[in-house]
Amino acid sequence: MKFFLLKVIFLFSFIAVNAQHGSPVMEVALSGGYETADLRWSIAGNGNGQSPNILSEVKWRVLCGPLADARIRFNLSRRLFIRGGVSKCFIKAGNATDIDYAGDDRGLPTYQAQLDADEGHLLAFWLYEGYNFLQRSRMRMAVFAGYAENREFLFLLNHAEYIPGQRNLRCTYNTSWKGVLAGLSSLYRVTSWLDITAELQYSQMNYNASADWNLIDAFQHPVSFKQQARGFDLKTSLTCAFQLKSYLSLFTSGTYRHAETGTGTDELFLESGAVQTTQFNGAFTHGKKIAIGALVQF
Repeated sequence: MKFFLLKVIFLFSFIAVNAQHGSPVMEVALSGGYETADLRWSIAGNGNGQSPNILSEVKWRVLCGPLADARIRFNLSRRLFIRGGVSKCFIKAGNATDIDYAGDDRGLPTYQAQLDADEGHLLAFWLYEGYNFLQRSRMRMAVFAGYAENREFLFLLNHAEYIPGQRNLRCTYNTSWKGVLAGLSSLYRVTSWLDITAELQYSQMNYNASADWNLIDAFQHPVSFKQQARGFDLKTSLTCAFQLKSYLSLFTSGTYRHAETGTGTDELFLESGAVQTTQFNGAFTHGKKIAIGALVQF
């Protein structure tokens, strides 16, 4: 508690100094846009990655919908700053496949389903501290480090076989990518009214997922299986900001993200109480965002 209070006092001391020198103390950016993403994962038949090497594979494709994004930045001094943000995409369209195999390398399919995935959402959160190591009249470069978290709340649905009042397919798959991040950002002032900012961010992530395969009575509910692995997340973005007033800018931004894991474990919880463990072959995702918004400086 004492340490937290000291940090708060430290923060407001820097804010007071910046305010006295007339430089922006805080920046708030709000934007809306569109996001699209894919995700796939698979498991093997046993803990050694064999019998077969791909037993079951699920893929979500073209998950997309409107995006809301909010970001805030505190300039602690001329060189130090803290920045955080949160974004949420509301999935309105998407499709998925669920395929099981009896042979190695996706041989001898035993089950195959083409499914709908037009519900759920994508959530991202990040917080980091940065240092402007280069400051020129028209260029600024910074390094930063902190924490990032990405979550996916996904569904497997079958609209073609939906029967009102009956128990219908409604499988859920929820993921969590958490870890430390580090990155580099660069701002270039093209003219007095146009800034271009590029950012590269890398994260080491712990991946955890839980699922409810709701129509399989042999599985437990609401948690049918869990998966965990370690991986990485790479994100790059480009932003163009158009200054309207000294305190107000409009901007447009684009972001690309790729994340993947290595092998891990998959734990299947049976209704009998038994737990079956096999190799999780990994999860792979990539996504794109485009947004338009406003930035206000205080």
